[in-house]
Amino acid sequence: MNPSVMAKAVLLVGLAAWMTVAVVNNASDPGTNHVFVGAMLEMRLLQDDPDGLGRNLLWRAVPAGLAPPLLWLIVLVQAGIAAYLWKAGLACAASVLRKDAELPDAARRTALRALTGFMALWLAFMVGGFWFGYWIKQGVIQQVHMTLLIISVLSLHFVGNRANER
Repeated sequence: MNPSVMAKAVLLVGLAAWMTVAVVNNASDPGTNHVFVGAMLEMRLLQDDPDGLGRNLLWRAVPAGLAPPLLWLIVLVQAGIAAYLWKAGLACAASVLRKDAELPDAARRTALRALTGFMALWLAFMVGGFWFGYWIKQGVIQQVHMTLLIISVLSLHFVGNRANER
């Protein structure tokens, strides 16, 4: 059994499990994220800033009432990405069980597509958050998104690299 192929399977199954937990958390406790997403959309934290940080961005604010439908859209997208990550992870795990010397092309393509979706989600969060100035007052959330973007880029490189399977 190729340890590199096994590591790729573990990575993909782990990311699929993590994304699945994110979906379950968002679906079962939407109120928590409504608060954060609503504050970001309304730019409430910038409006309340005593030093006027981000004041010139406030024209971008939208009603917090958009947070619930936006969050459910995010949950649906995350569920789709989780399903694709599971498909990729299980394809890689099957390759491990078959003791393939290399990851089959079909499994690699599925994995790269799933990881591209994972990466696109965090890029979308970062671009959307940046539009609403979340970096000014919600830096911890931006750090999570940046960390997940880095994980996705490194994962794409690791899974896509055939040389480490030889």
